Amino acid sequence: MTGISPKEIGSRIRQLRMERELSQDDLAKALGVHRQTVSLLEQGKRELTAIELDTLTKFLQISYDDVLAPLQQKPKERTAQSGMRFQPEKLCQLLLTLLQQVGGFANVGETVLYKLLYFCDFNQYEKTGHSITGMTYKRMQFGPVPQLSHFAPVMEMMLQKRQVEKVQHEYYGMPQTRYIPLCDPSPHMLSEEEQCTIQNVVKDLGHLNATQIEEYVHGDVPWEATEPNKAIDYELVHWRTEPYALRSEEEILTMVQDAAAADIANDLEPMTKEEYAYYMSLPDLSYEA
Repeated sequence: MTGISPKEIGSRIRQLRMERELSQDDLAKALGVHRQTVSLLEQGKRELTAIELDTLTKFLQISYDDVLAPLQQKPKERTAQSGMRFQPEKLCQLLLTLLQQVGGFANVGETVLYKLLYFCDFNQYEKTGHSITGMTYKRMQFGPVPQLSHFAPVMEMMLQKRQVEKVQHEYYGMPQTRYIPLCDPSPHMLSEEEQCTIQNVVKDLGHLNATQIEEYVHGDVPWEATEPNKAIDYELVHWRTEPYALRSEEEILTMVQDAAAADIANDLEPMTKEEYAYYMSLPDLSYEA
C-alpha cells in the first residue's frame, strides 16, 4: 500500500515526464511498453508494475518516493503546454497545405481557419501523441484560437515572403479575412500520416461556415474542459467521445488489450531449450473430451 491513488501516481508520472520535456513515446520506449500504456498510466487507468517503477526511477534519475510517497501539499501546477515544442516551420507547411485545399472556399475565413488548425493538431495528437505544430491554443468564447505569439510571426513571415496573400471580403454581410496560398507546400516537411490527418479534417469540416464549426467545436472535450482564456491541454483528447474521438470504444478496448498483451510478453523470459523439449514431449490430448 502506498497511501496514494493510481490517478495521483499517474499525475506525478506525467508531471515528471513533462518537466524533462519527454513525449509519451520517449517514456514508452524507456519502459518497454506501448505509448497507449503510458497514456493509461498517466490517467490512472493502469497500475505501475514493480519492474516499470524500477525502470522509471532509473531512467528519470529519481527516487521511489518521488512517485509513491504521499505529499503534504498538492504538487505545483504546470502549464498545459509545458511538454510541447512549437515548430514554426511545421505551422507554415500546415497552413500552406490547408490553404491549398480550402483557401478558395468562400466559407473559410480566419475564424474557420483557426478551428481547422486546432482539429489538425489535436487529432494528430490523439492518434500519435504528437501534434503537427506543437502550437498552443487558447479557449476563447467562440472556440479555440492559436496563441498569438506563435501564429502571428509565422503568418507575417509568410506574407513577407509572398507565400500567402491576405485579402478582405464580406461573407453574408460580415467582414471576413481570408488567406490565399501563393506557393505549394514542401512535399517532405509533413509525414504521410500528418497529411492524412489534414485531409480528413478538410473532408469532415472544411465545408462548415464560422457559425457551424463554432457550434461543433464547443462539443469537443478539450475545449469544454478548459477554463476561459486558458491554454487547452492536448492530453484532454484522451477523454473525447464520439463523434470527436477518432477510435470507437471497441477499437480503444482492443488497442488496450493488445498493448497489455505486448507488455506481458515483454516481461516473460525467453523459453529455454529444456522447456521447449518438455512441451514438445507432451502427448497430444486434443482428441479427449
